[in-house]
Amino acid sequence: LNTSMKAVAKTAHGLRHVLEVNDLSTGGCAVVSERHPLQEGLTYGLKIQGLETLGAVAAWTAGQTAGLQFEQVLHPAVADHFALTNPPASTDQNQHSVENDTER
Repeated sequence: LNTSMKAVAKTAHGLRHVLEVNDLSTGGCAVVSERHPLQEGLTYGLKIQGLETLGAVAAWTAGQTAGLQFEQVLHPAVADHFALTNPPASTDQNQHSVENDTER
C-alpha cells in the first residue's frame, strides 16, 4: 500500500535512523533512510507513530532504500488504516504546478 509517513529505526546499539515509509504491507515496508543506509540482515526496532515498536529485519538494501520484514505481521485493517491516513504526496498536483509555471 503506497503511503508517506515518518518512522525511526533503532539498532540494539542505539543507532537511530530517521526513515520515510513509502510502501506498507502486513508483512513489512519499504523505507528510505534520511542519512545512513540500513544494514541488510540487521534487526531494528521500528517506531511508527500510533503503533508499538515493531521488530523488523532489513531483508534487502539498495543505497538509502531498504525493505523491512516485520517479525510479527500487522493486522490487515491496521495496514489499511495507516495507508489511508498517510497517503503519498500527489504527483498529479506536482505535475499541475509545473504545467502552470511553464505557461507563464
